[in-house]
Amino acid sequence: MYKIFGFESNEYFGRVAKVEFSVPSRGSYAYLVGSFNAFNEGSFRMRREAGRWRIRVELPEGIWYYGFSIDGKYAPDPENPEKITYRRLSYKFERDVSVAKISAGDDFYHEPALTYLYSFANRTHVLLRAVKGKAISTYLIADERIEMRKKASDEFFDYFEAVLPRTGELSYHFEIDTGEGTIEYGNFTAEPRELQVPKWVFDRVFYQIMPDRFERGIIKKPLGRRIETGLGHHGGDLVGIAKRLGHLEELGVNALYLTPIFESMTYHGYDIVDYFKVAGKFGGNEAFRELAGELKRRDIKLILDGVFHHTSFFHPYFQDVVKNGGESRYRDFYRILKFPVVSEDFLRVLNSNEPPERKYQRLKKLRQNYENFFSVWLMPRLNHDNPQVREFIVRVMKHWLEKGADGWRLDVAHGVPPELWREVRERMPEDAYLIGEVMDDARPWLFDKFHGTMNYPLYEAILRFFVRGEMNAEEFLNWLELLSAYYGPAEYSMYNFLDNHDVERFLDLVGDEQKYLCALAFLMTYKGIPALFYGDEIGLRGMGAFGMESPRTPMRWEKEAWNTEILGVTKALIQLRRTSKALQLGLFRPIKFKGRLLVYERTYGNEHVLVAINYSPNAQEVKIPRVYLPITGGLRYLPLEPWSFLVLASVH
Repeated sequence: MYKIFGFESNEYFGRVAKVEFSVPSRGSYAYLVGSFNAFNEGSFRMRREAGRWRIRVELPEGIWYYGFSIDGKYAPDPENPEKITYRRLSYKFERDVSVAKISAGDDFYHEPALTYLYSFANRTHVLLRAVKGKAISTYLIADERIEMRKKASDEFFDYFEAVLPRTGELSYHFEIDTGEGTIEYGNFTAEPRELQVPKWVFDRVFYQIMPDRFERGIIKKPLGRRIETGLGHHGGDLVGIAKRLGHLEELGVNALYLTPIFESMTYHGYDIVDYFKVAGKFGGNEAFRELAGELKRRDIKLILDGVFHHTSFFHPYFQDVVKNGGESRYRDFYRILKFPVVSEDFLRVLNSNEPPERKYQRLKKLRQNYENFFSVWLMPRLNHDNPQVREFIVRVMKHWLEKGADGWRLDVAHGVPPELWREVRERMPEDAYLIGEVMDDARPWLFDKFHGTMNYPLYEAILRFFVRGEMNAEEFLNWLELLSAYYGPAEYSMYNFLDNHDVERFLDLVGDEQKYLCALAFLMTYKGIPALFYGDEIGLRGMGAFGMESPRTPMRWEKEAWNTEILGVTKALIQLRRTSKALQLGLFRPIKFKGRLLVYERTYGNEHVLVAINYSPNAQEVKIPRVYLPITGGLRYLPLEPWSFLVLASVH
């Protein structure tokens, strides 16, 4: 069940609810899971009290979806009759879940908190929330009377927005037409809040690389003991990345995100054995030093992948627990259920001479007495309540920032308590860009934890509109604007993508290069920080029926295999993105979202960019605003072929 124990002020959301979730006690451990952590264990561990598992969390108002994971098995709330089937394409989740409705009951709400009153790029955004259907129209009364645009709606609320072309202290109230009369709401005087984020991120286009799959640069020695999963090691390394920096510069990207580079047993590196040593197979610490130096010389920023939800089974700390059990000095470093953590049978198979892949599969079937990542024995979960674990995480992150990294992408961030990330953020340099892997509603993870997250909710909308056709343009716009209302200025520092190492390549999903380019045009012209996955620029396809391995195709360097149309359009869009303040920082103004047609404008000062995307099999005609007529030779209407887009940029 869930109970609301009141509301308290919050500088980001105005106020948040203090909600207790509980379930009758059974099993040895329990976690609260839901749309606030992509239904992942690890972040909200429950305590046993008076015959129940309990936890209190702070949540913004709205509808949240949840369940419980007890001894690693999911179940909805048995005491809450309200359930729905919750589906997310973006992380392949579809289950019956329980519904929590969180509201203080106000018909109208505004506070000068960050998501309701903020300044960004020399303008001020003001938002008002109303219970759905309660407001017919709303006006902001400040220096002048401004009609507010109905921005978006969710299950509970309508959101209205006004944008002022100035910053600074504002005295204001609202005038609301309820359909039964007009009321005045509020009497506020406040300085709009600003987003705290490294300024360098806004003009960046990221390029994600899995080092093993990109390019070989050194002659490999035998790998020695390893764990082979999927297609195994390909042989790429940091020397190979350095060798191909010319390709990245020619493409136009100016920031790199590298998946884990530290010592591990697998090709993907998400099972770290030594956090202070770059893997020998990738060239070691010296290769990192040289790569980091070369990137700085070329003004290409670098963020690393931090895996702090778990370590490798073979990390020395966990090996000490395997060897010494309850006497180990690291027994509280991990979530241990009982000792010994593995059986004699487990160790016998582990130390056998069986082929690595067969050994790995056999070990999966044997019981382990510790929590881990999605039942993967190789990845024991850290105990994030332990201050020593928290100090260890900070020490690792600071070390590599000092060695040349510019930020971190934090793996399974939604599986680590949010208060830990708040502590980490406070101890990081201000110019270090921190993004978390949060696969659903990111509100509990923003502002004082991460500058942005991997924008899976935006990716969800992209899948539903561009891939599945489950949304029309009007519904797509509402989803975009709802994220804007939820995240406020943080949407400008979100990490946006069409694909990455955990999801299918987008070109495979749409199956057509023109459709792919339409989606890419949206990505490069929308709010947030755009990112490519290595090979996207050449039309690299996935490997079909290999599941999570599918997108991790080795990069192809034979130019005759490249899709030159995709490459040319990608370069042009990146160049436009990097040179346009309107695309980096500008206001988003929807012009026409109807059927399968998207038309919108991005504006910043005297710079205007018009984007039109015809995502349909039928030709369309787009009306051109006057400001762009010098570009079109005076033409007020331009044809748009099926599955095509146009971008017009004007400075006046």
